Amino acid sequence: MSDWYAENMIIGCGNPLQTDDGFGPAVIAELKKLDLPDNVKVLDAGLAGPHFLFTMIAQSEMPVKKMVIIDIMDFGGEPGEITRATPDILMPGAYTDPHSWGLKEPLQEIAQKTDVVIFGCQPQSIDISQIDNESEDAEFWVTESVRKAIPKAMQLALAEVGVDYGTAITSQTDLHG
Repeated sequence: MSDWYAENMIIGCGNPLQTDDGFGPAVIAELKKLDLPDNVKVLDAGLAGPHFLFTMIAQSEMPVKKMVIIDIMDFGGEPGEITRATPDILMPGAYTDPHSWGLKEPLQEIAQKTDVVIFGCQPQSIDISQIDNESEDAEFWVTESVRKAIPKAMQLALAEVGVDYGTAITSQTDLHG
């Protein structure tokens, strides 16, 4: 069994070079700073989200019981607003990655074995980041409104897998905003 597997997975998807599309990886980077139970793993799937999702299900000896996906999602909200979705309520084509791979049907297939929840953050911009990659004052290249949503996404994801956000924090200085 790979060391990335656990019965509860929190997976961040997205491309950090495309401004707010880096939201999923940014949330995962912050979650990795926390002391989480052994039955919870966090994974930055980057742009390979579909590959990691299918690999996880296909190769696991024991089923993943809960999969929480963190990504951007254009649902018409205000930038930085977060919505909760499940594969069965997604409209056709509503959840696609930047390369237009439709994920609705594959997520429904996975949801037959695993409880799948998606937390989508409304992006402000998915343009290529204009932040200098040598900048030391920008750990993530997401816009300010989306950066402020990182702690809320952490709280929502941890609650989904039964972890009290307040007890997982080891230091307030570890968190953005």
